[in-house]
Amino acid sequence: MILALFKMYLLLLELKMKINNLFFQFLCIWLSEILFLDLLSINNIRPDFLVILVLYWSIKFGRTIGIILGFIIGMVVDFTGTASFFGLSPLIFSITGYLSGNLKGLYNKVNPVFYTLLWILIIFIQAFIFSLIHNQNLIVSDLSLFFKRFFGIGSYTLMFIILIQLLYPLHKIKEC
Repeated sequence: MILALFKMYLLLLELKMKINNLFFQFLCIWLSEILFLDLLSINNIRPDFLVILVLYWSIKFGRTIGIILGFIIGMVVDFTGTASFFGLSPLIFSITGYLSGNLKGLYNKVNPVFYTLLWILIIFIQAFIFSLIHNQNLIVSDLSLFFKRFFGIGSYTLMFIILIQLLYPLHKIKEC
């Protein structure tokens, strides 16, 4: 009986450490995005570091956790006032969590080039949805500028993912 209670206590302690680790990762990336994102802005095009975090977490923990964490991160972003349209961030991060959560455990089952193309496509889907809502006036007035912004947002975020890939590749993510 006492041994079972001790094991349960250790499991709860381990769960608390995992949650604290996730919170610390989110806090560091969110604060760096708030503080340094304007420095990285090129012609009002900015990378989205939180989407990269949702991508990594969803591949690590799966689709359901990716959707939930994406929605929570999106709500935090919206409530802090850094987003321009309320509800857009939870939508984008939840969709990214859903799509990238499907990649969990898929690297060994498919061609690595196809796996890479899938997560690149997910980033561009996220950028397209963001551009579609955020730059909706450009669709009517200047369609080529709309696609330039969409491609710029997706490419800029993709550039940072590729830099992170050098340190921590997506295919080496293991569930903790």
